[in-house]
Amino acid sequence: MSLTSQSLENTFVEGSDDEEMASTLSQSLPLSQKRATSSEMGIIQEIYCENFMCHRRMSIQLCPNINFITGENGSGKSAIIAALQICLGASARATHRGKSIKNLIRHGHDGNALVRITLLNDASGTDAFRPETFGRIIQVERLIRRDGTAEYRLKDEHGKVVSRLKSDLDAMLDHLNIQIENPCAVLDQENAKLFLKGDPGDKYKFFLQSTDLYKMRATFAKVEDETRMRQETTLIQEEKKLKTLHKAKDEAEKLYEEAKSIGHLGEELNNLKKSLAWSFVHVKESALQEAQAKLDQVLVTQQAAKEKLLRRQEIAQARKAAQAERNNALGALDEQKEAIQRQLQQLQYQIRELRQPVQRKVAEKNLLQHQIRQAKARIKRIDDERESKQAAYQQHLRSMEKQQARQAQAIEEAQEKLRRVQSRKRDLEAIRTNDLLGEIDEAEQQYENCKQQRRDLGQEIDRLSTRARTLESQSQDKLVAFGNKIPQLQQMIQNNMHKFSAPPIGPLGMYINLLPEFQHTAVAVEVVLKNVLQSYLVANGRDKALLDNFKRQLQIPGNQASIIIAKRSDYKYDGLRLPEGSARHHAVISLLDIEDPNVFNALIDMASIESKLIYDTREEAERATIHGPPGQQQFARGVSEVYVPNGDKMLVRSGNMAYIANKGPKHARILSHDRTAELSDIRRRLEYQKDQMNVLSRDEQNLRTRREDLRKQQQQHANNLDAVDRELNRVENELSNLQRQTLDANESNLGDTSMLDDEQRELEMEVRSVENTLEELERELSTSNPALDEKEAQLAQVQQEMEAIKPELEEAQAEVTAAMSQLSSATTKVVRSQNDYDEITKSVAKRTEAVEEHREIVENTAKKAKAFCPRVDNCDKPPEFYSRQIKDLQVRMEREKRRFDNMDLDELLLDKEDKAMKYYKKNVEFIRFSENVNTVATMLATRKRKWENLRIEIANRTSIGFNKFMQAKNFAGKLKFLHDEQILDINVMANEAGKTKQSMVSDMKQLSGGERSYTQVALLMALGDCIESPFRVMDEFDVFMDSINRTHTLQLLVETSKQASRKQFIFVTPNDLSSIKEDAMVKIQKLNPPRDGLSMTRN
Repeated sequence: MSLTSQSLENTFVEGSDDEEMASTLSQSLPLSQKRATSSEMGIIQEIYCENFMCHRRMSIQLCPNINFITGENGSGKSAIIAALQICLGASARATHRGKSIKNLIRHGHDGNALVRITLLNDASGTDAFRPETFGRIIQVERLIRRDGTAEYRLKDEHGKVVSRLKSDLDAMLDHLNIQIENPCAVLDQENAKLFLKGDPGDKYKFFLQSTDLYKMRATFAKVEDETRMRQETTLIQEEKKLKTLHKAKDEAEKLYEEAKSIGHLGEELNNLKKSLAWSFVHVKESALQEAQAKLDQVLVTQQAAKEKLLRRQEIAQARKAAQAERNNALGALDEQKEAIQRQLQQLQYQIRELRQPVQRKVAEKNLLQHQIRQAKARIKRIDDERESKQAAYQQHLRSMEKQQARQAQAIEEAQEKLRRVQSRKRDLEAIRTNDLLGEIDEAEQQYENCKQQRRDLGQEIDRLSTRARTLESQSQDKLVAFGNKIPQLQQMIQNNMHKFSAPPIGPLGMYINLLPEFQHTAVAVEVVLKNVLQSYLVANGRDKALLDNFKRQLQIPGNQASIIIAKRSDYKYDGLRLPEGSARHHAVISLLDIEDPNVFNALIDMASIESKLIYDTREEAERATIHGPPGQQQFARGVSEVYVPNGDKMLVRSGNMAYIANKGPKHARILSHDRTAELSDIRRRLEYQKDQMNVLSRDEQNLRTRREDLRKQQQQHANNLDAVDRELNRVENELSNLQRQTLDANESNLGDTSMLDDEQRELEMEVRSVENTLEELERELSTSNPALDEKEAQLAQVQQEMEAIKPELEEAQAEVTAAMSQLSSATTKVVRSQNDYDEITKSVAKRTEAVEEHREIVENTAKKAKAFCPRVDNCDKPPEFYSRQIKDLQVRMEREKRRFDNMDLDELLLDKEDKAMKYYKKNVEFIRFSENVNTVATMLATRKRKWENLRIEIANRTSIGFNKFMQAKNFAGKLKFLHDEQILDINVMANEAGKTKQSMVSDMKQLSGGERSYTQVALLMALGDCIESPFRVMDEFDVFMDSINRTHTLQLLVETSKQASRKQFIFVTPNDLSSIKEDAMVKIQKLNPPRDGLSMTRN
């Protein structure tokens, strides 16, 4: 078991790369000049920036030894150091250039930024980092997006992405010993200034961080805390668990020994189960034998049916041959008959052709005779019509005078009747229908208004009754004021209090008291607090879900018992922003007495009771809280809303005061101490409302009666108008008919017969013409036709031949019919026998299938029984017999099992072995864990001693190195380490004649700027000898030096750096480097001034 929890964080950055940036990154830039084969792995070959800080695009090729980067202020020197830090895993804050990494994107550029570091990896074995994957160089890129995200990419020497994980980057940095956060490895401007201005404690911390001792100490402290926690808690808990397991093991062994005495019952039960299994097989085998017997019987029946079918098929075949013979004889006679019929049809056709002219003339003769008869009949009808018309005309003349007198009198009577009906209609129309409809609408509107008032009044009575019952219940249980089901909810909370992580607090109104002198403001306070009074406070989301479940079970509405999640506190909020002056005494917070700090804080958060004020009158509130003229009015500082005791609210909108009346309850329901007044008021209002309900009921009945009367009047008036209209139409029709009859009588043409005379003359002429044509046709028909006579004689002879063959044909047809009947009977018997045989065959198939199913069932049942146990004989009793015996035995065994926690002997054995195994396993784990904890504690103590020795050794080496570098400038230097006090003092003294220990300077502020800078460089170089890093970076190390000190310092740095030829040094300075000469190990690069191009030039 590990005592330290070490975690490697794999960092994945969401989002896709910018396409244009990806295209740029996919092309690997050419490498710089060839690297020395003796350089250490991990040195920097190239630093590339794109849209990073002040650089649009910049690339610096570094030599493997000593590099100087110079340029004016603002040319982007420090951006190179920031790019190195960002690319190798540092945060934006670590660069001291911004709080967020997106702030490092070049100003004015909307896209992404890119930094890339190319590291040397040209070696084999353990020095290089995964050379088989990355090759001779490793390219580390970091893409910085505008939305604040970033992405790492580790590429091989060909520019192919190998990994995007932060863990792989950390592994590479650890393998190559690159310490990007070590100030001695990478010293930026801020760390340099901090070192120069820091106190001895800061310098000691700088010493620990530079030598990696700080990180080691932090790791030791973490391991020590973890070890102590394991010793003080985990070991004790594990020991208790071990004792519990040992006790359980002993109890299981005891139960097992007691259970051995009833083992014979299990053996007897097992034998019964075996007999039960094979009894099922016996039952299935009996069923198989019965099915096989039925199959054998059906097979015998099938054979008899088959023989019968064959006999009947032979008879049918013989009768079919006789039928064919008779059919042939009948066919010969049919052919002879068909020949005679064809001859007969041909003669009949020829006769029809010869008779057609005669038939046409006969038809024409008949038509002409019919026309003559029709014409003569029409002439006779014309004579009759002439005589009838003349007689009618004479009668008409005699009756015309009397009829005209009667019609004149009827027309006069009809006109008088029409005038009377029109007068009655005008009288009915004089009644104003619109006025009657208006009265009906008015009555309808009054009736509906009365009904609505009655419904509203009923709802108000119900509301007042409910409120009265609630007030009466509150006298017994105050929780009823928060809802009828709140007492049940409170009881459920109390019963399940153990399920909550912290006790719920509520309803909050139970924890709030209104001070006695402010009882008259109870309504306004309840308006301010609104639903907060009914709320509950819970500690977390799990408690809220549990309380929500209780509400659902009780079906509490959503507007009751709302739930607020709030962190528990033992202290009330302090430093509240209350209104100034006397206004603070009118704040709601000053009117309430709240002891619970959680309730107090919740009211501040949810209702802002510190900024809401209550005044006795509106005028007083306006004078105290509102300032400014209309249009520019505003509340005093710290005031958000103002109320008066009845709940009306004042607020300021767009520079003007707004007054909002309270439309809610006029009595306090929760905070009021005296509910008697409200109850009396409600009862008085109930009596008044009930009286009003009686009045409205009477008014509603009267209005309903008046509305029905008006509707009847309107309906009667409409019926009268319809009757008058019908009478008027009838009279007008009678008058019109009488007038038309008078005109028709005067215009009568009964005596005119000219048309009949003309028609008679035309018919007589037509009769004479048709009679002439008829005489000519009769002469033509009297002439004879010899060809027709000959054909009729031949037709008679052929008909005689047809009559002669009919008896032979009938006899042959009778024989064929008899043979057909016999064949049909034989065929029917064959079909019946075939059907019987098919049915029997199907029955055989079903019986066979049933036998196979029974056989398969027997095999499966026997297979299952064999899997359970070998075959048991003498189990011929039904399975129910064995089941009853098994059940009785199991009941007996259950009684015994209750003594052993319902477990049989096998289960008790398994339980004993399981508990013994758990105990032994836990005992081994406890011993191993204890040994591990003790081993870790011993190893930690050993390593801490070694760390202290290492710290002393590094301190001594650093002090010697520091003095060596100080002597190069004619100074004596000493580092005084006080490890117990975590202090590092630096003592500096000039090596001049007459200088004594009293001339030694221990305060860095007493040194000049150049001396301080050189002291810093000396300490950094001394510390650098104690660490292993492939490269070291120093930014503006000579900022306070004069030209002479700078020259000496630069020469010292170059000489010291050349001695460490396998390491790489990067020095950044804005000052002149003319005293440094470039050679194979020294390279100087100068950045262009800010206003010149964006690329880098070299000296």
